[in-house]
Amino acid sequence: MTNGNRSAFVTGANRGLGLEICRQLGQKGYKIFLGCRDIEKGKEAAGQLIALEIAEVTPIQLDATDSGSIAAAVKTISNLVNCLDVLVNNAGTFEEEWGTMPSALTVKEIRDTFDANFFGPFEIIREFFPLMLKSPAPRIVNISSDMGSLSNINNRESIVYGVMGPAYQSSKVAINALTTLFAKEVIDTNFKVNSASPGWCRTDMGTDDAPLSVAEGASTAVMLATLPDDGPTGEFFSSTRNGNGMEW
Repeated sequence: MTNGNRSAFVTGANRGLGLEICRQLGQKGYKIFLGCRDIEKGKEAAGQLIALEIAEVTPIQLDATDSGSIAAAVKTISNLVNCLDVLVNNAGTFEEEWGTMPSALTVKEIRDTFDANFFGPFEIIREFFPLMLKSPAPRIVNISSDMGSLSNINNRESIVYGVMGPAYQSSKVAINALTTLFAKEVIDTNFKVNSASPGWCRTDMGTDDAPLSVAEGASTAVMLATLPDDGPTGEFFSSTRNGNGMEW
């Protein structure tokens, strides 16, 4: 199967990191399904990619916190392709203020964060799983964060030690656990499931102060989405480390 016959669904893709992942995969010949909550914004983003001569881009309405929206996206994509080759769970949220201490975090903040960053990706994977099993080389990439490395949260030598976003960080630790568990389910197959951290890159969340460009941040996810048959699975990689491994 050539890249031109392969399909990729990227959530939260109408701007920033998600849009850049779509651009890079599109330039590799993938048929792109561009997931977005606001379909009009999705159409605008698809137009940007088409203007870059990425021929096959289809905007898909998707709210990662809405089961009905997820089911509709599965139905739409299933009617357009025989299998889904790549799923990039990029949609997410950051609810609390930077520097919020765990004792000051509200229950609503952590629930809203987990709805978007954990329960949503879980349901998206579960619902797309049958369609992905039809692919000869399925790849799932869950967008995590350097701040989701449980090993580094309390490591004074770590670059993430000085940050505090407890709801966000907890949700990324959880999505990393989910990555390993889904990878374990398909361990002896050609189905690969990995976590990718874009590092601190210049998105709306990362701000213009970030050291990495959006293209650099997206590169690790794209690498994992396009892994060869002998590539890794059930692992965590970071753009901060040029696409190399990050401790769980």
